[in-house]
Amino acid sequence: MTKTVLLVLATSLLGPTLLRGDEPKTAQEAEADAFPRGEPAKFGINGDALEKLRKRAEEAKSDAVVILKDGRLVADWDFGRERGPIEAMSATKSIVSLAIGRLIDAGKIKSIDQPVCEFYPEWKQGRKKLITLRHLLSQTSGLQNVASTPVEINPSPDFVQLALAAELSDEPGSKFLYNNKAVNLLAGVVQRASGMRMDKYLAKEIFEPLGMTEVGWTLDRSGNPHGMSGLQIRAIDLAKIGQMMLDEGSWKGKQILSKDWVSKSIAPSQDLYPSYGLLWWLHPESESLAVDDSIVKHFKDKGMTKASLKKLESLKGKPIEATKFWSTVGQILRGDEVLKTKLAELNAGLPQLKPIVSGPVRSYEAQGYLGQYLIVIPRDRIVAVRQRRGPGTNNPEEESKRGFAGFGEAVAALVEEPAGKP
Repeated sequence: MTKTVLLVLATSLLGPTLLRGDEPKTAQEAEADAFPRGEPAKFGINGDALEKLRKRAEEAKSDAVVILKDGRLVADWDFGRERGPIEAMSATKSIVSLAIGRLIDAGKIKSIDQPVCEFYPEWKQGRKKLITLRHLLSQTSGLQNVASTPVEINPSPDFVQLALAAELSDEPGSKFLYNNKAVNLLAGVVQRASGMRMDKYLAKEIFEPLGMTEVGWTLDRSGNPHGMSGLQIRAIDLAKIGQMMLDEGSWKGKQILSKDWVSKSIAPSQDLYPSYGLLWWLHPESESLAVDDSIVKHFKDKGMTKASLKKLESLKGKPIEATKFWSTVGQILRGDEVLKTKLAELNAGLPQLKPIVSGPVRSYEAQGYLGQYLIVIPRDRIVAVRQRRGPGTNNPEEESKRGFAGFGEAVAALVEEPAGKP
């Protein structure tokens, strides 16, 4: 995975709000209604690869895995654990994007290039008037950001006002920087555009049409739903969202989102970081990363020894397959006498590297802390979900294993490459 920032779940004194139907169905009933079961082999799923994925998921302490192929349920594992909503962490962001798309489709938002100041007039002064919804959705707003969510965002009683009050650290559109604070502002935009709180709007316009009867959402102390995280959702329901996206916004013959919005969501949203859409992570056919001066400086500032810095510098400018990049750098970190005891602290201020990409987007995904994944592979018509309940462990190496960073690659291996493809 190319995401390099460790995100922390934002909690709230108010706790989650739960949205339920009058008579919630059992998990098994909901699954049967949503997707017919299919024999994996009949749908081109490699049995050995599927069993390998299951074992790895179990070893990683997964709480839920759901895999769809051609709209059929070919895997549904809970490993003997409780079925029910699980905090989606930062995978929530991709669901927030659905609300913006639905409002654009309904004509309540003009476009993603509409200035945020049209919803919040206090931004009509100074450089903030240049910030558009596209900037918030593509992580290029330029709003000042503290990487540690517990330090800056969690103590705030009002996440929307915190974002509105933020200064600019960069010109809007000039830098890609993953920014929880900026995404939280979208909850306020959705409410002002729709007249409904974002979680309630999504429940009415997206969740209910998809037959989702049990969804929770964490609020801040002022009653704003979080945008950066906070969605509690069952694996089968997250898979429904993935299937809707795969089917170009359609669910069981009903158009929930426009084809146009879906295609824009999963296309590169800017040139600064081409592996990011509109709050969706993108994975092209080929994607590499390379150590640069910003990475060397980061670890030097953290106290990396001269011997380890020399090893790190030897990698400068050499493209490394994105899925192997951080394991390669991690070997150096784990061998460093200064840093090996504080791996969990190294994400603060970690530079976001621009990937070297080629070819079309092969898959797209929502992802979050602790190893929450919703992955869609259009070519193979696969939707895959992996969830894990918190809290995390205090052991960095154990946490790395339980995060299941190779889930996407394991899912991609379920279907053999088409004949003639290298």
